[in-house]
Amino acid sequence: MTKRKGAVSEETKEAILSAAAEEFYEYGYEKASLRHICSSAGVTTGAVYCFFENKEDLLSNVMMPIFNVVRSISINYDKVLCDDYTAFEEFQKFFSANRKLYHILYSNMNNPVIAGYIKSLTEEFTHQITDMAHKALPENKEPPKELDDYISRCLAHIMVYSIIKIIAEEPDDQIVTQRLITTVRVCKNGILSLLK
Repeated sequence: MTKRKGAVSEETKEAILSAAAEEFYEYGYEKASLRHICSSAGVTTGAVYCFFENKEDLLSNVMMPIFNVVRSISINYDKVLCDDYTAFEEFQKFFSANRKLYHILYSNMNNPVIAGYIKSLTEEFTHQITDMAHKALPENKEPPKELDDYISRCLAHIMVYSIIKIIAEEPDDQIVTQRLITTVRVCKNGILSLLK
């Protein structure tokens, strides 16, 4: 009986998250109504507060799949440096299946929850850019002073915002994949030009 109760609770939580995603997509975070979310999920307000602290926590949980996937992206720099971008096809499958979440992200970038996640992603991309530069350098050579932490952060910022914008605004999956590849290629070639 305990298992069934837990299963119902998990189903309730998923129904709330699904209804919240639709509400945030339709109305944006500021205009989203917990009352509408509860009605759509077929639950009481108390059920929402059983799982989530507040509307911000609900938004954070709705957006969590995007941030988990982006954080798990491990770019094979040896392949990228050889212009092999096949990994993006796998990422595209997730992006395509979760397009509404990217629209929510893009439409609410000033929200503190989303801004915090974007900052975290930018920091991770900054480390990835630095790692890629080191992999591209000949052995025992230091990166040029032009490619300092500030420039790496700027490039990461451009990449993160470009990726979010491309996915949120372009409905054609093939064009999304090509534009993502172009964004990474431009960044990569810019870094390589500094390493010459």
